[in-house]
Amino acid sequence: MKIFVEQEALSSSLTQEIIEKYPYEVIPAYEDFRWKEQASQAELVSLGKKFLFLMKFKGRFFRDCPGTKNYFCCGYKIFHFAEGCLFDCTYCILQLYLNRPGIKLWANVVEDGFPELERVLNEAKKEKKILRIGTGEFADSMVLEPFVGVSEKLINFWEVLSPLAVLELKTKAFIKEDYFKKFKPNPKIIFAWSLNAPFIINTEENGTSSLEQRIESAKYAVNHGFTVAFHFDPIIFYENAEVEYPQVLEKVLNAIPWEKIAWISLGALRYPKELKYIAEERFPQTSIYAYEFIEGLDLKKRYFIDLRKKLYQSLAKIIKEVEDKITFYFCMEGERVWEEVLEKPFKSSNQVCQLLDQVAYRLCLS
Repeated sequence: MKIFVEQEALSSSLTQEIIEKYPYEVIPAYEDFRWKEQASQAELVSLGKKFLFLMKFKGRFFRDCPGTKNYFCCGYKIFHFAEGCLFDCTYCILQLYLNRPGIKLWANVVEDGFPELERVLNEAKKEKKILRIGTGEFADSMVLEPFVGVSEKLINFWEVLSPLAVLELKTKAFIKEDYFKKFKPNPKIIFAWSLNAPFIINTEENGTSSLEQRIESAKYAVNHGFTVAFHFDPIIFYENAEVEYPQVLEKVLNAIPWEKIAWISLGALRYPKELKYIAEERFPQTSIYAYEFIEGLDLKKRYFIDLRKKLYQSLAKIIKEVEDKITFYFCMEGERVWEEVLEKPFKSSNQVCQLLDQVAYRLCLS
């Protein structure tokens, strides 16, 4: 991975830490960078995986998760520290959303992002308002960590500030045990892994760690005093999906103490229709876009509701056995799925927020 530093970002503390260890090249600005001429968007996405840009971010670091009012949202908040990912999943929506190629790290996250976050956390604590904050929406929270150390800074920030908030670090990476040894135990820090069936990991999640490695990392996190979470998202239909997804859930529940799991989410494959063309150009071997989809209320392509329910219900028996100990929720589903699969008669996003806020509040009082 080649590192480019914007002139304006050169003086930031994070930039200085990185360029002390790795070769780099200074550029006037990201907008002046010369990409391959006449390259398609698909080609630029692939090329961008090789470049890390250290840039001064001029927007808001703290923001709402970009959900949709047409399906229930969980009220998640984002601390925006980077855009792009070293991993290369065939279904990744960032292929479409990030029309500026390359992996971009906000070099001023310490000078500008942390003070903004501190103001938000202090105000919420003053108002006794619980917050659930994550960094894994526009970038994997941990894949860049060996190079940039932003999550380490955030964990230490949480230790000092002791906010009425949990920090969720979502990843598909294997994290060695030595990483967790750096910190004091803190149940407010949630290390979360996106999980999938091994078949999907092997065929669609390029460059990511194996299922066994993700579970092993979660065990390390728990052993060193952190909370964990798991996200079955996207659940993808294939021939053995209804057999293999329950097997993954069983592996997790057999390996991790239930009381250390904050929550487990479920979400079926969905995507903007334009993503199919970019993804199939980049990954000719993928077949995940070949099934029949409908256009949902959010204008994204998704499986018919009967197929989504069938996939979710393959997990329902196991969920029923542990639902009094572990919180399960859906990402981007509506009233019918919540009631018919989890038997929760939820009518609004507020009820989903309350469900998860209760868990977060308990962790903050631990």
